[in-house]
Amino acid sequence: MIPVDSLLYKIDQKLNKLSTNEYQQIQLEDKILALNEGQIKLVKQKLDGGPTPSTLGLDAFRKRYEDLQKLIENYENHPLSLVPTNPQLNQFTADLTGITPAYMFYIDSYVLANKGRCTDRIIWINRELTKHGDIPVYINNTHYKPSFEYQETFNNINTNQIMVYSDGTFTPTTLYLSYLRYPQYIDKAGYVHFDGTDSVDSDCELALYLEDELVDLVVENLAMYTENISAVQSAEVRIKTNE
Repeated sequence: MIPVDSLLYKIDQKLNKLSTNEYQQIQLEDKILALNEGQIKLVKQKLDGGPTPSTLGLDAFRKRYEDLQKLIENYENHPLSLVPTNPQLNQFTADLTGITPAYMFYIDSYVLANKGRCTDRIIWINRELTKHGDIPVYINNTHYKPSFEYQETFNNINTNQIMVYSDGTFTPTTLYLSYLRYPQYIDKAGYVHFDGTDSVDSDCELALYLEDELVDLVVENLAMYTENISAVQSAEVRIKTNE
């Protein structure tokens, strides 16, 4: 956990010229909005491979996995019922909109499937989500098509639904999903939300050692809004060295 008071103090410290207190007139609610935008940006950077996007992803480095481990939801906690939705493609679908906590990014999944007298067999799903245009190719290719015997299939996500495929000889019934959830909202008592409710003290749940990375992202954004060029440049240098 990262205390919200520490985050707010460090934001002021890095934005201000300590000798003059210049650039300090930023409202609490604006800093809170920037903090929540910043933690989402930080999560996306970890998934993309750092400040410079790449194809490395979450599993490329153990450190990145550990950075976000508190946000990872386990398979066993999220069984989703599959229903047939496209008989021509042997497609089965599960709805993601009702998942709690809210779904953010896909990590991995597997399904239970039935074929004849064999029931509840685990079928593993390819780690990479399949592009929509590749689905006909996978279905018709003997090397990639779903197989009950080899315990493998593929999936894709579209409009908050996850689709799993069969070769027509087996029936997927339940999908177990591992995903990245949204981090809890950072907040600080002392103002009123847009919906009229009072703000409350709520710390950032990311690991404590990520504090400086988060602060640097927030400072960069706020400094741009206030045309604090020196703070922008300092934040950019720190962001490049964080990884």
